[in-house]
Amino acid sequence: MMDCKKALQLIPRYIDGELDVAQKEELEKHIESCESCRKEYQLEKNIIESLKNMPPLELPEDFNKKIHEKLVYQKNILEKKKERLKKTLTVAVIAASFILMTVFIANIFSNKSLRIESNAPLDNIKTAQSADLSKKEGANNEAKIFSLTGQRGLPAGTSRKITKNATVSLEVEDVNVCYDKVFKLVKEAEGFIESSDETVFTDNTKRINLVLKVREDKFESVISQIKEFGKVTALRIDSKDVTEQYYDLKARLKNLEIEEQKLQDIMNKASTVKEMLEVESEINRIRSEIESMKEQLKVWENLTSLGTINLSIKEISKVEKPTTLVSFKGIGRDIKQAFVNNVNFLIFLIKKLIIILVIILPYSVLALIGYKVYIYFKKRR
Repeated sequence: MMDCKKALQLIPRYIDGELDVAQKEELEKHIESCESCRKEYQLEKNIIESLKNMPPLELPEDFNKKIHEKLVYQKNILEKKKERLKKTLTVAVIAASFILMTVFIANIFSNKSLRIESNAPLDNIKTAQSADLSKKEGANNEAKIFSLTGQRGLPAGTSRKITKNATVSLEVEDVNVCYDKVFKLVKEAEGFIESSDETVFTDNTKRINLVLKVREDKFESVISQIKEFGKVTALRIDSKDVTEQYYDLKARLKNLEIEEQKLQDIMNKASTVKEMLEVESEINRIRSEIESMKEQLKVWENLTSLGTINLSIKEISKVEKPTTLVSFKGIGRDIKQAFVNNVNFLIFLIKKLIIILVIILPYSVLALIGYKVYIYFKKRR
């Protein structure tokens, strides 16, 4: 049996005689049995007949003239748009060519073979940087390491929750002696060594990496004493205030626990199995959130009660290199080598210039074509 929705869709086609025999018969049966669809059919039929009987409208006398003027106006607008588009494309082609040429030239000159490499070893560079960092740290030794955020939204007397982390690198003559000092210091600070890793190098020197956990109130003191055990080559101290997040989460946890208790009371008063299942499902969801919040609070409490110090102790070699007197021996060989190096660099530079010219050539042609196109359209205008 045809429904009203489908019948309303087929009525216009029925009036126009576009339905097949089966659809036509089915629709006629539906219209006979459905008063609403029958009214809709009569309404559409009357509208179509009224439109067919309407006399044709007479056009104004100047209708053709106005249409022609509008067409000419639209044509002029399109031609102006085309002109602007052509100019824009020409400028874009020239700009793109220039940018591509610049990029290719920059890439060629940034080749690693054109860089002048320093003869100083990497270790010496790191040592110099570390020494500079150590001087800066010593100059700011009396400054406050940690800054507390404002007390906005927190009750008076609320203890701050701050996570503290530090990374310290030391160079010492005897790594074992330094390790013993660190072990004793951490023990006195009521902390512990979380992990320890020792590496022995080919020159029999050692490096020990330690992860120390110390009480939050003794964190700065321990770092200051560790710095005295050797030469500081790297030092980084980070802190993060999680006070607001901590107490906000704690308040949300308390609210969830109250909500859980209320649901338990509702559970006890439930009279149907359906009500009991719905309440139990909600209780399980809230308990899951409560457990997740408790775990997060526990993590923050552990992080804020103990500071973490990542300590790297490197033993420096005790072998001293003998001082030698610089002589003029081999100066002729050095001069020859310098001359060969200069010639090689000159040849290399010429090769690169040739490559640049080859790369620039097609873009120069493209830029020239773009310029010619621009001049052509400029003259036409």
